[in-house]
Amino acid sequence: MSEVTNIPQLRFPEFSDEWEEKKLGDVTSWSSGGTPSKAVPHYWNGKIPWISASSMKGKYFIDSKLKITLEGLKAGSKLAPKNSILLLVRGSMLFKKIPFGLAETDVAFNQDVKCLKVLGESTFDFIYYWFCHSENHLLNMVTGTGIGAGKLETSYVQLMNVNIPEFLEQEKIAAFLTTVDNKIEQLSKKQELLKEYKKGLMQQIFSQATRFKANDGSDFPDWEEKKLGDLFSGIKGQGLSKGNITIDGLNKCILYGELYTTYPEVIKNVVSRTNSDDGVKSKAGDLLVPCSTTTTGIDLADVTAINEDNVSLGGDISILRLKKDGNSVFFAYYLTHYKKFDLAKYGQGSTIVHLYYSHFKKIDLKFPSSVEEQTKIANFLSSIDNKIEQVGKQLVESKQFKKALLQQMFV
Repeated sequence: MSEVTNIPQLRFPEFSDEWEEKKLGDVTSWSSGGTPSKAVPHYWNGKIPWISASSMKGKYFIDSKLKITLEGLKAGSKLAPKNSILLLVRGSMLFKKIPFGLAETDVAFNQDVKCLKVLGESTFDFIYYWFCHSENHLLNMVTGTGIGAGKLETSYVQLMNVNIPEFLEQEKIAAFLTTVDNKIEQLSKKQELLKEYKKGLMQQIFSQATRFKANDGSDFPDWEEKKLGDLFSGIKGQGLSKGNITIDGLNKCILYGELYTTYPEVIKNVVSRTNSDDGVKSKAGDLLVPCSTTTTGIDLADVTAINEDNVSLGGDISILRLKKDGNSVFFAYYLTHYKKFDLAKYGQGSTIVHLYYSHFKKIDLKFPSSVEEQTKIANFLSSIDNKIEQVGKQLVESKQFKKALLQQMFV
């Protein structure tokens, strides 16, 4: 007797029947969208959301920045009904991810998107989760168009095998995974709300609309104003040989690109290592600023505090070292979020933008003269960051849990 293969690894105990193998094209009908002429104004700025690659974010599609009128719909687009599946089949983002989701209301869509209506005894949400399960397979099917965009050949996608259980099992699988999705969405919203809360508080604190009290309840002294160069001396990092960078290197090191791609305002764990002992070594309390980029000065105006000695600091890093007592974590938050645009405007160059200590050392800073107040602010903002980090970890764990479920609950 041959081994039964159309049964998932993880299954609800009340179901035992083998799943039925079908082709995706047999359980869905497909239609193409379109774009009304943009030369005709009354086709646009209507009330019908018009879905394109830029608006295909998240699980549900309900709105879009671009909307069309009923005339525009009749003149060049198509309507995807509620609970149909929208799949992007052409676009540059296909090389990285496969955008798809459920129409939560009737929406129009463009020619790069396909609308899939689910047929027969299949449920739209089960087929949606089948797409979640099959995303890596779909990514491997993406081909180039010759003009920089990716393409999914729909005839091949329609030939993909879909293993389908009975209707009640489909519903239970979809309901369970929807619960997991809801948890992910809640965590995502919580993380975003915390970030917005932090952003608003920093504006209040750094503008002095909100002030902290000393431990004895008294007011802190007025904030003072000085040039950055009066508070910090400037040191430049030293280039580290790429050949010596290795995951098991003897010494910790920081590369300039990591300052705006990897680290937040405060470095907790140094991720890179080198076998070389060369270079400029950090001193706990240093502030690090990347010196060059191929984009804009805004990317360079990220200031990061490191509270660890003897970390090798690579080239294209400006090191700001306090000349007297102060809380560098406070200044990392202050410079990155309140003085960001002031720092960025000192960026020089076009193809490659540079931002050096000599450029911005004369920038005006207004800050607490009391180190105790600096520390209170730094600790308060760090506590919010810790909450954001905890939620972020829960979010990652939930996404990993969903990924594991998708692999085990589908054939």
